[in-house]
Amino acid sequence: MSNEELYAGREQTLVKHFVFQKYLERFSHIVGTNWDTLTYVDCFSGPWNARSEKFDDSSFGIALNELRRARDTHAARGRKLRLRCFFLEKEPSAYTKLRGFVEGIADIHIETLNATLEESVGSIVQFIQAGGTRSFPFIFIDPTGWTGFEMDTIVPLLRLNPVEVMINFMTGHIRRFLDSPQGETQESFRRLFGSASFRDKIHGLAKLDREDAAIQEYARNAKRAGDFGFAGNAIVLHPQTDRTYFNLIYLTRNFKGLEVFKEAEKQAMEVQELARAEAQQRQRVAREGQPELFGGKELHDSTHYDSLRERYLTKSRESVLRALESKRRVLYDEAWTLALSEPMTWEKDLKQWIEEWRHEGHLAVVGMQPRQRVPRCHEDNYLIWK
Repeated sequence: MSNEELYAGREQTLVKHFVFQKYLERFSHIVGTNWDTLTYVDCFSGPWNARSEKFDDSSFGIALNELRRARDTHAARGRKLRLRCFFLEKEPSAYTKLRGFVEGIADIHIETLNATLEESVGSIVQFIQAGGTRSFPFIFIDPTGWTGFEMDTIVPLLRLNPVEVMINFMTGHIRRFLDSPQGETQESFRRLFGSASFRDKIHGLAKLDREDAAIQEYARNAKRAGDFGFAGNAIVLHPQTDRTYFNLIYLTRNFKGLEVFKEAEKQAMEVQELARAEAQQRQRVAREGQPELFGGKELHDSTHYDSLRERYLTKSRESVLRALESKRRVLYDEAWTLALSEPMTWEKDLKQWIEEWRHEGHLAVVGMQPRQRVPRCHEDNYLIWK
């Protein structure tokens, strides 16, 4: 089945899986160069609504495919790469399908568990540590709501070192209940965020400002809890309406990790707009009862995406400017990290701003080599604000 058939009606999952797959593709090849073992942990494995008989449209199926590709690539270079996976699923019916699939796999060491994440953190940590000191773990936390992965619950996973983590923050569900007066709901959010401070961050804010503040607070708390150096955030939009479905929060201690995640995010944005165009066209055709002359791409209104991109470009640019104006001398690596911490912002945007500021006489770049035309990370290039 094609991606269009596999993901029709759930285009948000297509985008999520695209980011996940593109990231894991690069991650497994890069990490496999320096580590002997790759350990993948899927904390909410499912499968949920998978249409492929081989589960190619599930997170665990995608992960197995990418891990195998990396293993084969390294094997061709004479390097042996060991693969280990831990799949967790609490729903008995989904777990039965998961277990049946795993029983047919003999080339990868896989353990499964039919339990909640709260019950299983100790088992996950033990599994990861059993991989040895030459094993690098990646943990995917992809729940269907906002419970079951509270900050206190996942802290032992975040504190593992090394580790990289991707969390699906279910913005669409959370948005509707952030201001709920019910004590039980508010307590569940306190556990999710790790503190009640998120209420102060969103107080008095509305719409996107409120949404951004909540996501930033969650990412900040998770980053701090695991002492991560970098955090990324990819927005996944609802296929048929102009609102956010969820945010993919990525945590790493390695500069290269964020670079790879941002590359995956950038590619996913193109896939997302095309998928939304086709989903919205199907909706119109179903509503009006007649086909349209042009394709969904030609008729798609990208106003919402364009406005979001401009929003985060502005926030990112202002963040870099504040650092330049206050410090006067900023390492390019720091400016890069500030710029790319916002979604829908990439290195080419930062370099464009730098070129504009240089042309206007506000900025100088020092530390570049004679034939170097633009600043680069890890080169001791500094931005000097005049």
